[in-house]
Amino acid sequence: MNSNPPATSKRFPPEFVPAGHESTCGDVDESQDVEQYDGSLGVTKDFVAANQSAVGQIQWNDNLSTIYQKPGNVAGVRWCSGTLISEELYMSAGHCFDSADDPFGWQVPKTNGTNKPIEPKEIAKNMHINFNYQKDVNGSLRPQTSFAILELLEHRLGDLDYAIVKLDGKPGKTFGVTPIAKADALINDMLCIIGHPLGLPKKLEAGPCSDFDGTRIGYNTLDTQGGNSGSGILGKDGTIVGVHTQGGCNSIGFNSGDRISSLIEASPIIKQIVGG
Repeated sequence: MNSNPPATSKRFPPEFVPAGHESTCGDVDESQDVEQYDGSLGVTKDFVAANQSAVGQIQWNDNLSTIYQKPGNVAGVRWCSGTLISEELYMSAGHCFDSADDPFGWQVPKTNGTNKPIEPKEIAKNMHINFNYQKDVNGSLRPQTSFAILELLEHRLGDLDYAIVKLDGKPGKTFGVTPIAKADALINDMLCIIGHPLGLPKKLEAGPCSDFDGTRIGYNTLDTQGGNSGSGILGKDGTIVGVHTQGGCNSIGFNSGDRISSLIEASPIIKQIVGG
């Protein structure tokens, strides 16, 4: 465990969009900082206060150039979002650990002596999770606490865009654990996404569940940005009803993620947690 921010604290440049396009669903991104939330987005201040702590941010380690001959350009970059689902397990999007270089210019390290990108399991071990990376009620940054990723346990099982990693130090003892729903949300249920859009300090957005399509859950008024990928989609009771993976308000009309019923079916870990 490291209670100090990494020496390098890069975040997404404004033009960056990670795998799975992110989008706002109107003229303006309506997301708000979690501790400065005014209660206007469809969930209460108490809801946000009760559910924000277990949300953390994935960040690449700073030392890639000391390990790899071709380290790429991601060292220190603030990457995706995710949520603690046990004291040591953290769930995010699968594409956050993919090997392929993305079309927006980010290059992951190459296996030494080759031009082959390192595999997802190795990518995960070159990352850590930041908790408490957020602004307080006065707008000042809180000191973040970082935990190393020890292992990538599940990645894209069932062709779903999710991942589960094991963290060092059991951060759930400090930051809490978000329960997983046993069933999908209902159409028009209020959903909330808490994460790190554009690598920024923790924010939230909320909006109703608009549709389901196969394994997907959609929300057509809930804004997301690059960096929100992997955020838990919280249902009206604060349980995780999906994992945010894809923006689409500017193309298909809604942002979306993988719905919890499909994740339960695909993931042995999630199935065990919910008692299925």
